[in-house]
Amino acid sequence: MNYRRTITMMLMAMAALPFATGSNCEQTTNGVGNMVPNMIGDNANDNQNDNTDGTLDVPNNDVADPNDDTPPSNTWSKLSQPCGGTKTNAMWFDDRENGFIGCGENASGTGLFVTKDGGLTWEETLLFKNIRINDVTRAKDGNLYATGTDTSGGPEAFMIDESGANLTPVGIYSAGNNAFTSVGQGENIAVTDDGQIFIDSLTGTQTAYRDTGDTNFTELNFFITGGTSEQVSRVIAFNNRFWAVGSLINQPGTVYYPTPSATDRYEMTKLELQPSNQDGELHDIYLWSETSGLVCGFDQSQRFPLIYSLDGDPSDINNWTKINLFDSGINYQGGAWKMSVVGDVVVIVGQTFPNNHGFVVFSADRGKTWTDISPMQDGDFAANLMTNVWLFPDGTILAAAESGEMWRFNP
Repeated sequence: MNYRRTITMMLMAMAALPFATGSNCEQTTNGVGNMVPNMIGDNANDNQNDNTDGTLDVPNNDVADPNDDTPPSNTWSKLSQPCGGTKTNAMWFDDRENGFIGCGENASGTGLFVTKDGGLTWEETLLFKNIRINDVTRAKDGNLYATGTDTSGGPEAFMIDESGANLTPVGIYSAGNNAFTSVGQGENIAVTDDGQIFIDSLTGTQTAYRDTGDTNFTELNFFITGGTSEQVSRVIAFNNRFWAVGSLINQPGTVYYPTPSATDRYEMTKLELQPSNQDGELHDIYLWSETSGLVCGFDQSQRFPLIYSLDGDPSDINNWTKINLFDSGINYQGGAWKMSVVGDVVVIVGQTFPNNHGFVVFSADRGKTWTDISPMQDGDFAANLMTNVWLFPDGTILAAAESGEMWRFNP
């Protein structure tokens, strides 16, 4: 297999975090030689990793020594994670070692799982055995929030009490009696810096909102300007307002941005990014500012990963630029599920078509150009389809894949 040389560097200004070495249960695969997340040997200050003789470095692609449990740099290690079905819905890390996973959509999707060693091992929390977790996030107030549903008849959104020996779910929202407006199973929970909370439904257009200082949620008849609601797949909080992406599989990929003049701070305006005769679905959104961002998902018409970048006023369709991975030499078809961002560095995971393998692509320039860094074995994709990812400031990547796979990129 031929290995491409590194063309872009990252993390020049990022603080290095401790790197956790592997364990004997890991399998390390070669095949990733196009990303070096450090600046060692940068002779010309040109963001390229150079040898001491001034030539561009070709990363180490050797398979790990089976007698050495420390994986070599620029390889992937195959670990495991607790979501045995197709999707890993929720993944959150407080730091390099401590994180959480939820598997809410899977057939056996109950439980909140915790790691204290960077994803090498996971433990189920005692008091979440009946709760499906679809999203988990740490808010600015320091509290850990989650949404999903308590299958034993409890609430659909939680604040997680971490003060005792066991993590404890504290219900903050329970579905009302009106099936048309109540959120029966939460998909996303977005919390603003000033304490607003927005929850959307996994299976419908229902949403619920709690304003700053309130104790109760309001189930919304609509959240889109003009008096409508739609199915969304991702909601985030930014600058004390809410943004979302989504749409159905037979509609154009859509972004929802805050309505500037709205009295209600949860209100958003809909903008279809794809032409009206094309179908797609967006699954994730990241914002650097209110005028700079990235969205990703599936292009159901052309069957390639659907990526748009924002540069300017989000209400102007001309400020949204479609990013084609094949312009960066990545030619396989597929769809994008999730992204993780540190500074200007973006990592996206998804699935290839038609074989549903897991892919990982990397950009050091906010999505303008991309490099395929997917785990490979014997010239083919090594991972099952990937649905969640976390990028750490030291360049380590954890990518959650189907059937309980977890892949770690070792910088």
